[in-house]
Amino acid sequence: MKKFVIKCAAFFGIIFLIFVPFAMLLDPYNVFHAQKLVDNGVEPNKNYIKPLNVIKHMDNYDSLLFGSSRVGFLDVERMNDGVYYDMMASEGLPAEHVSILKSLIKRGFIPKNVIVGVDDISYFVDPASHDNILYRKMFPWDGTPTEKLGFFLRYMDPITNIQSLETISDHNISDKGWSDRLLTTGTENLDIKAEFNPDNLKPYWADYYMPRPEVFDDLRELKELCQEYDIKLTVFTNPVFGYTYMKDIQNGYLVFLKELADITDYYNFSGFNDMTLDTANYYENSHYTRAIGDKMIGVMFYGENDKRLLSQGFGYHVTSENVDELMEILESQAINFDIEINTYADTLNKSDNEEADE
Repeated sequence: MKKFVIKCAAFFGIIFLIFVPFAMLLDPYNVFHAQKLVDNGVEPNKNYIKPLNVIKHMDNYDSLLFGSSRVGFLDVERMNDGVYYDMMASEGLPAEHVSILKSLIKRGFIPKNVIVGVDDISYFVDPASHDNILYRKMFPWDGTPTEKLGFFLRYMDPITNIQSLETISDHNISDKGWSDRLLTTGTENLDIKAEFNPDNLKPYWADYYMPRPEVFDDLRELKELCQEYDIKLTVFTNPVFGYTYMKDIQNGYLVFLKELADITDYYNFSGFNDMTLDTANYYENSHYTRAIGDKMIGVMFYGENDKRLLSQGFGYHVTSENVDELMEILESQAINFDIEINTYADTLNKSDNEEADE
């Protein structure tokens, strides 16, 4: 029995010695090389990489931009009231922004400005769903040593690493500035040419989307945190692609926009407008281009409002006092497009529809 135990221990020890160095060297999600990133074709875990980068280089920034990957195409160098770092991450959510900001503050980084982009993803995605997605998983900055070790062990799974080999081997590096940009401005490549594929003339949608009223608690906590540390908070809505926005408002997105005003003022860029209905302004049915981003920055930082766009709700500065005016604009647009809002056909009433189809 003793010999058997020794053999088993030796076997697993050898496996450990083989796979741990392999996982750390391959590192598809760049968590083991977070300050020396490798463009390998796999989406890196920006929820770990970017906070770490701020902690390591606190003197480089005094302001932060939070949001999903959609805010990655905002030119932070044009934001004129601070030195911004773009904290965008895949499906970045308000609950995650709060957690990250708390961790940064605890380590001595108190930004003077925080800008947050919100949209349908903010409202429809449960943060708990990210725990099992390695490129979205949150690092337990204030967790126990065991919890931190557990985070890294998740990235040593041999099956996951072996499966990533095909993606890595097939990847051709076309963006040579990727690594430096991710650790300097944090943005995506702002010079990518938009070539919209007609196949994307459909909503960007995931079957796990569901209205999540808890997001209002997350945003309220974010506002209170910023007030506590005298941080200027600016919130804006992303200009969701027209086809996607259509499905959003059928599933309660206008409820989100209205209730958001009870928590904080915000700049609205959502709706059916000249920007969101023009495919030239999008890479696909989710991410808008720098062209729209520059207009948004023009509104928020330089007071550059286009009268026609403003009449369509684009650039509207929303408060609890005037939110009904915005709702009137957006609801009128829905009527003009013959769209019935708040049916929740793809979320709350999804199961009813599926049963009816059967």
